[in-house]
Amino acid sequence: MMYVGWWVWRRAGVALLCFVTFAVPLAASAASSDEEMLRNAAMVLIPREILFFSAQAGQWTSVRMEAGERILQRGADGNVAAVVTSQRAIGFSAPLNVAQEVRVPEEENVETFKVEGNMANFVTRRRAYGFSAFTGTWATIDRFQLGK
Repeated sequence: MMYVGWWVWRRAGVALLCFVTFAVPLAASAASSDEEMLRNAAMVLIPREILFFSAQAGQWTSVRMEAGERILQRGADGNVAAVVTSQRAIGFSAPLNVAQEVRVPEEENVETFKVEGNMANFVTRRRAYGFSAFTGTWATIDRFQLGK
């Protein structure tokens, strides 16, 4: 059996310590970057105007509100910002630096609303609406209703 000197154990210990010192923070940062998306979209509400900011483009986009228009829901996260008003829904894509709107009939009350990562969505009694940061457009689908 061969005798292993203290210097061999010391080298192995130093190598292990270096590995743990560098590998663990890298693994932790990779895991946290998957969980936390960078916030590239910001939204500011001022009287009669909604301002959207794209961190990627470094530019502001302005959308004017109509007289009597009220904000019902709003949110910004990741690459998307969205606002639902009494007359329309406005989605903003930070990567494309574009805002798009879709008319929402007054009789459609918002049941759910969510903005997360690359999408925004809301559901009314009659339809579901979804906005994509990748396309910069809204998609809608009619919901199933009994008696129709």
